[in-house]
Amino acid sequence: MPQPLKVKLFMDVSASVVEEQVNAWLAKLEAATIIKTETVVTAVARTPADGTSPFIVVTIWYELPASDRERPGFRAS
Repeated sequence: MPQPLKVKLFMDVSASVVEEQVNAWLAKLEAATIIKTETVVTAVARTPADGTSPFIVVTIWYELPASDRERPGFRAS
């Protein structure tokens, strides 16, 4: 049976921090298939007295490699 998609979220007010988070995560993955990515930028105020600042959210949907037993046509010898 196929495995469900996995989702990873990265969030920060700084684009360079989000970029570092994504690159560090990708470097740790041994193998994965990226299915979809989505980026949202919105304005957020930390307190009512603060002005708004941008907040960046990157969502990545991915699959890890299936084991040979999960692949169609696999036969144990």
